[in-house]
Order: sequence, then C-alpha cells, then structure tokens
Amino acid sequence: MNVHHHTSRTAAAMAAAVLLACTSTPAQAATTANAASASQAVSSGSWGAAPSLSTAAPYGSGPLTLSFSNNGGTGSPSFTPQYFTVGNTGTLPITAATYGGSTSAQSTVQFIIESCSTTWNESTGTCPGGTVATILTTSFGSSTIPATTGPAPAASGTGIRLRARANSNGNVTKTPASTLTININVDRTQVRTATTTSG
Repeated sequence: MNVHHHTSRTAAAMAAAVLLACTSTPAQAATTANAASASQAVSSGSWGAAPSLSTAAPYGSGPLTLSFSNNGGTGSPSFTPQYFTVGNTGTLPITAATYGGSTSAQSTVQFIIESCSTTWNESTGTCPGGTVATILTTSFGSSTIPATTGPAPAASGTGIRLRARANSNGNVTKTPASTLTININVDRTQVRTATTTSG
C-alpha cells in the first residue's frame, strides 16, 4: 500500500510538470514571434543621381553641359533658359544630392539653377500654381559651381525637373557661348535606408 501511494504521488507530479510545460510553450512562442517582428535594415543597394536632358529613365551618368548663346546684342544680352532632369540612378531612395561642376563664361555672366514646387510650364517659362526656389547661384565670371546641397528625386528611377538660366550684369559678346557643366553626387548621409518589417 505504501509503495502504491508513493507511485501515485510520483505520477501526479509528473502530470503536473507536463501540464506546466504545455501551458508555457505558447507564451514562449509568442515571445519569439514578437522578437521576429522588429524592423530589419536592408544593407544592399546602390545610390546615385545624374543630370540629364531625358525626362524619363534611364538617365545615364556623368556630368551634363548646357550651352547658353547670347540671343540679344552685346549691350543687351539675352539667354534662353534651359530645363534638365536630375534622375535617381540608384536602387535606394535618396533625400538630397550635392550639386557642383564648372562654368565657362565671360566675367559678366552668372548661372542660376531653380526648382518649381509644382510642375514647370517649359513653353512659357512659368511655374503655374507653385513657387520658384533658387538652388544655387554662381558668382559672375566664376569658373566653378559651389558645392551645394539641393533637392533630389526620392524614388529609384524617378526624376525632378529643374531650370538653369544665365544672367548678366554688363556687355556679353555673341561668341563664344557660355557653358554650364553640372555634376550631381550623392553620399551615404543622403540615402534613406530601406527597411522591411515582418509580422
């Protein structure tokens, strides 16, 4: 009888242990699932932007040179604005880009690059319903474009349309034409890292 009583208590203890293990397993599983739902950074990908005359991808790579002829007289110079695209040539979203480059112009000429908060009407040279913002301005007669942080197309394969124009504060001969060469660079701090979330 004592042996049987001891065996019964042992069996009961084992049953309780099994029951405890079974009831704790879902809680442990929930903890594991919650840990797996955290955001994970995607480290692979490329980033970049390029100036282009194209309005859609592919945008190419490297600098873009725009030429501005004096359409007026020497004493009353006139230049036609030109429009170009800054395209996102990488696979990752970007938040900004660095503009730079060089110029070849007479000492009385400067260049201005502008953005439109809506969409340019390139035939009329206006920004309907929006505002024009200056991205950068070169000094008169300068041969370089100062490195300037400016807007960039966020999504891969997309582009933003900008306007470049020449301005003068004195006489400009008809030749040679003034040129503006634009470089666009994107560094790691201007990349918005993609993330994935499970769960």
